[in-house]
Amino acid sequence: MASNFNHKTGFTFVELSLSIGFVSTLLIMLTFIIFQMTTIYQKTLSIQAVNDAGRELIDQFSRSISASTVISTYTRCSGVDDANKENCINDGAFKLIYRQYESDKFKIRGDFPSKPVPTTGNFCTGLYSYIWNTGYVLDPANPDADIYRAKVKYTDSSGASVESSDFRLLRVYDPLGRVCENNLNGNTYTYSTNNTNITYELPAGGAPSELLASAESNLALYDLKIFHPARHDYSGQAFYSGTFILATIQGNVDIMANGNYCKEPASNNFGEFTYCAINKFNFASQATGETTDV
Repeated sequence: MASNFNHKTGFTFVELSLSIGFVSTLLIMLTFIIFQMTTIYQKTLSIQAVNDAGRELIDQFSRSISASTVISTYTRCSGVDDANKENCINDGAFKLIYRQYESDKFKIRGDFPSKPVPTTGNFCTGLYSYIWNTGYVLDPANPDADIYRAKVKYTDSSGASVESSDFRLLRVYDPLGRVCENNLNGNTYTYSTNNTNITYELPAGGAPSELLASAESNLALYDLKIFHPARHDYSGQAFYSGTFILATIQGNVDIMANGNYCKEPASNNFGEFTYCAINKFNFASQATGETTDV
């Protein structure tokens, strides 16, 4: 007599475990690949934002310099006392053109830096002047940053008084270079020793323009150096050159570091590190105006 058996096909427990393990491994690998692709994509966007903003700043500085009328060195130095006027003239009034403040007493994330770091600065082209706060003093994670930020006071178009230190790079219409007079200790041709709570009383002419406010990647200058301009003996036209470092505020940027300027935070917060980007730019331009130097 024949027996009828009902046969049911299916996975054994071992086969099911292996299948689940394979799918889990595949999902983990897929998640890791997506994470890496997202990181690369965000990093690329940050680098592109730095490069685009850097090129715009080069164009901005170059156009301001080239459109400036060269102000006589004697005119620039006219307000300096007699004991220091010759030094001012021999120096080409450079202290009335550019200064960047630095401090080795400024803590970066709780620690003192090994070298002085740039905090704020100004550059007077002869038509427009620029004032900046560096990424060091704009980083909210840095303690005591506020006293190292530069502050500006001005009257806006409505006649209201404005006071602010929450800026990155301002452009001010300043054909006489009044902004850079703030550098000096009185009417001597010596730098003021103060590098905290610096306040600029901006000249009349409307509100200053913020040049980095629209940057989506939260960018700031970390260093801006202007070299002594070369002047033509006969025409007096000046040739300016400079460099600047532009970077994101995120990512624990430190330009004093060796090699890796975007440092991984101790908390392993890779989200912030992912958005970190930095680059150095050079620019040069000639002021084409005439001078009355004799």
